[in-house]
Amino acid sequence: MYFKYVNIRGSYLPIVPLEVKVKDGWVILRAFADSGATQSIFRAEFADVLGINLEKGEKKSVIVGSGELIPVYLHNVSVRFAGKQFNATIGFSKRLGVEFNILGRKDFFERFIFCFNDKNKILEARES
Repeated sequence: MYFKYVNIRGSYLPIVPLEVKVKDGWVILRAFADSGATQSIFRAEFADVLGINLEKGEKKSVIVGSGELIPVYLHNVSVRFAGKQFNATIGFSKRLGVEFNILGRKDFFERFIFCFNDKNKILEARES
């Protein structure tokens, strides 16, 4: 499956759609595909959107790109990505210092082959 990079304030970034199961169906969220991130981390307000009690998850401290240690609450959620449905561990944090969600290696890069084509501003994700 191919995803066009998204222009955010003049920078083209590999932002991909991710469907997450909620009580009454599915919600589409967007996340930055980050090969340098071990864990997927979403902004805390999306836990509310998904009906997840943020602090009921497993609490973990995660080092982010700035070197800061932030609290993250891990939750197992049902997702659909690149045409496949599976369970993934996603962390939610009130202290995520970027405006977009982060799609990390655990559960995603382990399951799919990601090919970043910066020249043509396209990300390819295919099942490994």
